Formats: sequence, structure tokens, C-alpha cells
Amino acid sequence: MAEKSLIFYSLSTCGYCEITKKMLDDLDCEYDSVVVDLLPPDEKEEAIQEIIKLNPRCTFPTLIYGDKVIIGMKLQEIKDMLGVRTEVDDLYDTLRKIQEPKGYYFNRDKEKTFQLLRALLVNKDRYGYMSCPCRLATDDRGKDKDILCPCDYREPDVREFGSCYCNLYVSREWNEGTIERHLVPERRSAGHYP
Repeated sequence: MAEKSLIFYSLSTCGYCEITKKMLDDLDCEYDSVVVDLLPPDEKEEAIQEIIKLNPRCTFPTLIYGDKVIIGMKLQEIKDMLGVRTEVDDLYDTLRKIQEPKGYYFNRDKEKTFQLLRALLVNKDRYGYMSCPCRLATDDRGKDKDILCPCDYREPDVREFGSCYCNLYVSREWNEGTIERHLVPERRSAGHYP
């Protein structure tokens, strides 16, 4: 059976396309790149007609992998489609198994969730611990112990608002949209910052 090929339709001026291309290149994915706005007129019209069959609005980026189509910069969805696993995927699986039984769920917006998990890993590399990606860490684990994810403020935030401060951990009701969503105020006192 022949391996499916990935076709990546993009525009040379599209920032979302550039970010998607960088991810594909970083993952060493092989793909056929079609930069639509740089094609000669006949080829451009042909490419547009191909895109419209699967993406009637002809928006970018558009990725086609076998019978699957992803429209937009949906990085995690693209990785899932390609079967690519990363350190972030492993962190997601591990934390999900630990936190869901306690009643804490990841935000169902997987792109946002994975963006926050990537930021946790950046903080781990930077400081040696996974401090909250939405708060300024001091590089002193003792001073930052209240913002080690999951932070000390998660429980009261989720209880009161259905979500933690950065919307990584939420209640089932928040995910299902059965409770009103509000901005979660910062509970951490200003005294924590230098």
C-alpha cells in the first residue's frame, strides 16, 4: 500500500502558513508545497479549483492528507492527523490521567491546551520546574512554589469560575458550556514579584 502524501496549500504572505510550514519542517515531514499566489496564472486557477473542492472558502493554509483535510493553522490537529507524537503529547496524556479523576479537565480547545503545555515545558527547560505559563517566574523554586502547575490557585479558581487563571484546567461544565465563562482574576498577590 502506497504511503499517503501531504499537500500543503499556502500563500507567501500568510503568517499562519509560515508557522504551519515551520512546524512541518521542524518535524521533518515530507510534503508537497503549493504556494498558490506565486503560481503562474493557469496553475494558480487549477490549484484554486482543487482547494475549493474541499475548502469552498479557499482559505489558507489548507492541508490534504489522503481523504483528510485541515483548514487553518491547527498545529495539534495536523500532528494528530500525521500520527506525530511529541513531548507535549506525552505530557498531555500523563497529566490527563492524573487530573481528570480529581475533576480537573483540560480545556477542550486542544490548540490552546497544547500551546499552554508547550509553555510549561519551556519553563521547565528555563527554570527547572513547570511554573504557570501565564505568570512571571522568579527562577527561584521556593518563591515560585505557589505557581508550580497545577498552581495553588487552580482549585479555588475552578470552583468559583469553572477554569483556572490561564484556562488550562477547567471543569466539565466549563468545557460543555453549561456555565457562564468569565475572566478569572489573578489571586496571586503583587508581593511575589521582585
